[in-house]
This record gives sequence, structure tokens and C-alpha cells, in this order.
Amino acid sequence: MRNAIRERLLAVVPELKDVYEPHAAEASSPKPYAVILQGEDSDESPWSGFRRIVEVWPYVSRSTFEKVDSLENKIISALDKQMLTAETGEVFSCIYLGSSGQDVVDEEWDAITRGMQFAVMALQPVGTNGQITSDPWVPALASWTTNVMGQDWAVYNGFWPLGFTRPSVMWRVTGIDVMPLGLASYRITKRFTVHVTGNEQHPEHAGVAALIERLGSEIKIPFDSKDRRYLMITDPKANIGADALQEGQITVTLSRRVSRPQADVPLIRSVNYKSSIR
Repeated sequence: MRNAIRERLLAVVPELKDVYEPHAAEASSPKPYAVILQGEDSDESPWSGFRRIVEVWPYVSRSTFEKVDSLENKIISALDKQMLTAETGEVFSCIYLGSSGQDVVDEEWDAITRGMQFAVMALQPVGTNGQITSDPWVPALASWTTNVMGQDWAVYNGFWPLGFTRPSVMWRVTGIDVMPLGLASYRITKRFTVHVTGNEQHPEHAGVAALIERLGSEIKIPFDSKDRRYLMITDPKANIGADALQEGQITVTLSRRVSRPQADVPLIRSVNYKSSIR
């Protein structure tokens, strides 16, 4: 993972003379260069998997911090929301979190620097080898989402897989209710959180706006067109500022009516009746 970040920086930020691990950089190392520090791992959630904090410190000759600002912007463009491939073949995404502290003047090395924090997401599988497909609602939601967003958008179900692509939409069930409607039927209600990730061609906020507007304008989603069955849409809400990978920007409730299975009983062959009136 660290080597993939190094190779990405060297390929996209030509100003960098090199990218070092903390123990490899020296006072005599040609500037500008960057140092990568790896932080602790954490299991963020069942749907986003692993999270690791990585810090990148760009070092420039001691002059003005405007040079650090310029290098910082180029490093953000090189890493933020980009898909990188580790030596093991695993694909991960870097998310820029902001500065890790104040500007630093290193008088001993005659350099100035500033720490930058990135969250490295989806470093490993999260307990399953494929998308959730056992839920019969999944293909209906995937088909509807593709019709709304277009073929450029990938659709995932339940969690972010290794190597997920952008732009993409991920549907995640957060609750299920069952309500009896009588002896013949009942209603299933599922609450969903929808995660929307974008890229330069398809911005995140535009994807959220398109999806929430469609959820608000339509009454139902086709579930089984042949049998004319649908998922009813209620209470769609959006928070554009929410984290796309961990929180999700859209919540919506879907429901459908289901007929109870009818038990087979033997037919009455005959009825014997004996009157008690004399």
C-alpha cells in the first residue's frame, strides 16, 4: 500500500525528487520530497471495511510556505478519491482528511513542511466474497438505479467491495419491518441508506441530487414488471455533506404488499347428519 502511494506521487507530481519512509530521508536529501508515515488500522464498519490513516509530509527548502501550499494541492489531486493498486493486487481508495497540524520549520534540515492526513479505505474484504444477492429486492434496485444514473455508474449492494469503482451507488439495508394487513397479506418495509461516490466527470453532489430528485418524483420502483408488482417509495431524504463511504447521503423507505401462502387442505368428501328432533 505504501509503495503504491509512493509510485502514484512520483508519477503525478514531477516536482518531487523522491518519496521516502521516515527512516530513509536525510538532511542532505534533494528537495522537494515527501515522507509517508503509516498510522493505525481500524475496522470502521461492516460495509466500508478497513481504514488506515496515512500521513504525507512534503518537504521543501526553507523559503515560503506558498511552495508547500502548491505541492500540497498537487499531492491532494494525485491521491484524493483515487483508486490505487497494492503489490498484492488489492485496490484501495485514498480520502483526504485535512492537515495533521501546524506548519513546521525544520531548522536542522533547512526545510519547511506540513502534515497531510489521508484515510485509506477498503484495504481488505469484509467477511464475504461477493455482493449480497439473496435479497430479491436487490436486482430491482440495481436495475432502477442504472436506468436513473446511466451505465457509467456502478451499483453495489450491502458493502463496498475491494476495487470498487467511481462513480458508484451502494444500497444498504438499515432496518426491516413486517406489518400484518389481515389474514390474506402483510406489508414488508425496508429502510435503506444510499451511498453515492463520484469522480471528476460525475461529481458526487450531482449524483446525489439526481437520485434524490428521482426518488421524490416517482411513487414506486418496478419489482416484478411481469406480475405488476412494485416497491413503494416513501420519505426520501438527502444530506449532501455526509461522508459517502461510511455514512451515506440518502435515506429512503421502500415497501411492498405480500400475499400470505395458502395452505392446502383436503376436500370434504361427505357430511353425515343425524337430526335429534323426534
